[in-house]
Amino acid sequence: MHPSIQKQSIESRSVNYVSVYIGTESGCNPEEGEYTLHIGGFIGSLDIGAPSGVDDVSLIQDCVEDNIPEIELPIEGVTELILKESGEWEDVFWHKYYVIDRVIKESF
Repeated sequence: MHPSIQKQSIESRSVNYVSVYIGTESGCNPEEGEYTLHIGGFIGSLDIGAPSGVDDVSLIQDCVEDNIPEIELPIEGVTELILKESGEWEDVFWHKYYVIDRVIKESF
């Protein structure tokens, strides 16, 4: 790596936090993708136009899909997830992803 290029660190820069709402209804199977997903507020900035499917919206959707079985969604209601941006280095490439920071459930 060139000496003038500093390695980006998640600890040394601002981190995105995103509020995501998952809506579920009776008779639907969330593990089969039968739920609604809304992005609420966020702290930071979201990249919504990156090529190759690595924009923040796709990464947020990946995080939700990967964690649906563990979230224990209500039969009917809204579950709010607070997602936190994270990532790791692989050689010179930064692989960004989102992890669940908090889960807030609200049944109807």
